[in-house]
Amino acid sequence: MYTCPKGHNSTESDFCSECGAKITGMGIAEVVSNPTHKTAATINQSVAVQSCPECSTPHEVDSGNFCEICGFNFLTGAKGGDPLSIFPPPIRSGINTTATAPTQPPHPSAQVTNPAPNAVSQWQVIISIDPSLATPDSPPAPAQEPIVIELTQPTNLIGRTSIARAIHPEIPLDLDDAVSSRHAILTLHPDGTLILRDIGSSNGTLVNGKEIAVMADISIASGDEITLGHWTRIKLINLNSGRS
Repeated sequence: MYTCPKGHNSTESDFCSECGAKITGMGIAEVVSNPTHKTAATINQSVAVQSCPECSTPHEVDSGNFCEICGFNFLTGAKGGDPLSIFPPPIRSGINTTATAPTQPPHPSAQVTNPAPNAVSQWQVIISIDPSLATPDSPPAPAQEPIVIELTQPTNLIGRTSIARAIHPEIPLDLDDAVSSRHAILTLHPDGTLILRDIGSSNGTLVNGKEIAVMADISIASGDEITLGHWTRIKLINLNSGRS
């Protein structure tokens, strides 16, 4: 448990799970007064957010340096790659730890369509706790049976639930406090292909044992495994591929 500046017991180490106040680092008053941060609002009057200058997506101040949608770097002002979308095809095949230069982003007027019927629910996410992934600093791994989730949305957030910060991941990993609240995104394309992007997690993401670069799009194949946090393992299964 963690203690926030207001004295609440919090299950989260970054922001209080009770009131949303930041537990460590720069306070809200400092964030809002900092001229390097542009227009800011507050979530639950505790968490400062700002709009990404490239794609206008709300971004929580101090939740990372990158926009989780387009990859804009709030620290340096550098532009990212293509915004996450279900329209473009995968930009790489297999595991690659370097980002690819953006091609042509989708037209701003493009409308998101429903995935093709054969793409919906054809991917399964199997979440398990693997104590062998623990480091000397990890707490004891909890006893937890594998959890199976079917992907039905084009965009699926991997992270930890936070009521105070209004974060409700499609793939919640609430048992592992080394997983960021907004850790990574799995994007399901209409043709059934699956893309993983680490959106600036604190402790990184591995695919088949290899760490991937932040904001790099990784094409996922059936049977691939994602490891993150203290001891969380995620296996991705394409039900149409016949592989396990």
